[in-house]
Amino acid sequence: MGRSKKLMNQRGVSLIFVVLVLIVLSILSVAIFTLFTSNMAQARTQQESIRVHYIAIAGVDVTVGALMQDNRSLLSNYFDKAIDIPVNPLSDRIDLDNGYAEIVVSSYVLENERWVLITSTGHLSEKPTTLRVVKMNFRVEYPQIQNWE
Repeated sequence: MGRSKKLMNQRGVSLIFVVLVLIVLSILSVAIFTLFTSNMAQARTQQESIRVHYIAIAGVDVTVGALMQDNRSLLSNYFDKAIDIPVNPLSDRIDLDNGYAEIVVSSYVLENERWVLITSTGHLSEKPTTLRVVKMNFRVEYPQIQNWE
């Protein structure tokens, strides 16, 4: 009889051991799943950030192209004024495949020279709260020399 009682106690210990192993495996599975979903969300956010950044840059590029077309006619006629004459800013929206860029073109005077400032705010179509602002400025006389912010 002593032997059968000892065997029953060992079966109970085995059951407790199996339950503990299952609990540990469950905890590890939940931890791995949490890390996986967190990394996926971070990758998605980073991808959206990169996309909206390039939308904003594209807005600046399209605006520079518009200012420079037809032998710089828009740039010369609108912004190439005496430094004491105020120039009202221009604004527009450029729709792109994955979003849009809100553009503001303004000018300012620095050290007796007129500068043009292009501010482009990129937005994603599917997530309008994700945005990025890119600024670029240049002197009216030398639009090829650009300063990016």
